[in-house]
Amino acid sequence: MFRRYAIFTNNHSGLHNINLMIVILVMLVSLYQLIENEQLVYANGIAFTLVSVVIFARASDYKRKYLTKNK
Repeated sequence: MFRRYAIFTNNHSGLHNINLMIVILVMLVSLYQLIENEQLVYANGIAFTLVSVVIFARASDYKRKYLTKNK
C-alpha cells in the first residue's frame, strides 16, 4: 500500500497535494468541533488524520529510498 502511494505521489504530485490539504482540513475541523462541542465523535477525524500521516510517512520513506535517483 505504501509502495503504491509512493508511486502515485511520484506520478501525480498535484493530487497528492490535494490529499494533504484535505487531511489538514479534516484535522482542523475535527479539532475545532472537538473543542467547541466536547463530543468524542469528532475524535474520528483525528484518528483518520493519524492514519493518513502514517501512510504519508511510510510512502515518503519508500519514495526516498527506492524511487529517487542517486545523486
